[in-house]
Amino acid sequence: MNGAVDPDRSQLGDPLAGVHLSTLVDARSEHPERLAPHLPPTTDDADAFLALNIAYGSDGAVIYVAGGHAVDAPIHVVHIALPDETHNVSCSGVVIRLDDGASATVVETSLGDGDHGGTNTRTTIALGEGSTLSHIVVQDVEPTQVHLGRIAVTQGSRSAFRSHWFNLGGTYGRLVCDVRLAGEEASADLSGLYFGRGSQTLDQQITVTHAAPNCTSRQRFRGVLDDQSTGVFNGGIDVRPGADGTDAQQSNDNLLLSDRAEANTQPRLEILADDVTCKHGATVGQLDDNALYYLRSRGIDEPAARRLLIHGFADEAVEAVDNEVLRAWITERLGHADA
Repeated sequence: MNGAVDPDRSQLGDPLAGVHLSTLVDARSEHPERLAPHLPPTTDDADAFLALNIAYGSDGAVIYVAGGHAVDAPIHVVHIALPDETHNVSCSGVVIRLDDGASATVVETSLGDGDHGGTNTRTTIALGEGSTLSHIVVQDVEPTQVHLGRIAVTQGSRSAFRSHWFNLGGTYGRLVCDVRLAGEEASADLSGLYFGRGSQTLDQQITVTHAAPNCTSRQRFRGVLDDQSTGVFNGGIDVRPGADGTDAQQSNDNLLLSDRAEANTQPRLEILADDVTCKHGATVGQLDDNALYYLRSRGIDEPAARRLLIHGFADEAVEAVDNEVLRAWITERLGHADA
């Protein structure tokens, strides 16, 4: 709540075998080794948004999964912003650490209430050798608020990182993700959906760095933009020297529902190694008139036909979520959004 963990609304301690949940404040003194990728931070190379979080994000959640433990139940972190006359922006941090051979699912949801302010979150993830993390992010703050989210991931050998983003709320919603494949045969699979209405700007900034041999990465992002909204996708694949055997793919597809909507897409490749397979692509288009005509000719009215085509376009990102409850909630949320 407003950047600080509320113990009365949280379940901390050891709720599951091999799992320890704590606040960032407590972990500083009790388990500082778990915060190594997150602390001590420096603002030397930080942009303004990261510097703001470093300066004011003193609390948050720490999730630790011991080696060899498989956590079946999702772990849910909820960021809630309730700005008032004393503060405008809440800053918080999340640290996720999986030791060798561990697996877990973590869901982060950002919500808010009020006609101003917003949230600034920073998530640091460290994956041990052979570990697997499914990370789901739902950004759904109030339409008048701002959300700034950042995720930094470091992967050990043969680790697997699966990320699903849903960038939905805020007048400006920004999600930044930096993934470093630091161990051989690590894999990262990133997918997401941004759905803009009104004058929203939904901004995706992604960089996947292949720093070890024989690693695999996938990026699949889709945008649906209506009214005067703007979608931004800036996705990079960086293949470092020595990262031979890299297999990296990236795609960004955008659907414009209004002639005033705008999609800015910039896929990037930087390859400094041999024997690699890399490809990227981007598309921007509108609803298929032939498909609309086909549906209407079979008795479906135009609003319903448009909804069917929009959901068909967005289904790839939604269906990638394994958790049925969350998938149903996202589907309902999108139904309200394009109604």
